[in-house]
Amino acid sequence: MLPAEATEFSASADIRSHDAASPHSEHVIWDRPGYLVRRLHQLHVALFMGQVAKGEVTPIQYGLLSILVNRPGIDQSMLGEELGLDPANIAEILKRLEARQLISREIDPANRRRKLCAATREGEQFVARYQKDMQHSQQQLLSPLAPHERELFMNLLMRLVQGNNENRKDSLKSGDNLLSQQ
Repeated sequence: MLPAEATEFSASADIRSHDAASPHSEHVIWDRPGYLVRRLHQLHVALFMGQVAKGEVTPIQYGLLSILVNRPGIDQSMLGEELGLDPANIAEILKRLEARQLISREIDPANRRRKLCAATREGEQFVARYQKDMQHSQQQLLSPLAPHERELFMNLLMRLVQGNNENRKDSLKSGDNLLSQQ
């Protein structure tokens, strides 16, 4: 972010946070970013489930299918890494999607320990059929923000995720598993 943008954002955020804090001044945890991120996630899931595929697919499942449409043949491990999920969770999600014939998995002939994944024709059609609904749910989630704020918000979210992904990898390498502390 450029210094001018930071100042502009900071000034407008200060005004809004003061106004926004007033109705929530008795809510003790509204100043905690983790709480707000979790709450925003809940709101996103509710919007998504209400608008995409009549609730027949979760945001994670749709995201996984979207990845497979764009990157056929990716292995389960890379898929999990891209989605930020552990191998056990990825395997369960893939089983469900495979049972619905939206994806296929096959053992990599070059490395029998790897499973390669791809969206089936039905999976590709599913993603295409609900693409506009998915985009609409994303737009609706950001609708309280002005267009320039949406771009800034997305940039800040990406920085937070990327920065914390790196911190998490460093913590895991040193043996400090952050997830075990929850």
